[in-house]
Amino acid sequence: MRDERLELLLAISRRTLGIERFELTGKQTADWHLVSAEDIGHALESAYDAGLIVGRRVGRDECMEES
Repeated sequence: MRDERLELLLAISRRTLGIERFELTGKQTADWHLVSAEDIGHALESAYDAGLIVGRRVGRDECMEES
């Protein structure tokens, strides 16, 4: 199943962790990735920031609909 949230997380994982897809291939060399704690921190920070941005947009849209 693909949706905008998954695509956003995949974009973050590609940029910060070097992970190209979330689907398992059954091949250990393709399914396992060694990443640094710093890179995980960057990925989590990016996901958090994206959540804040989306939350603000949704809140703003809801306020405009009520007006």
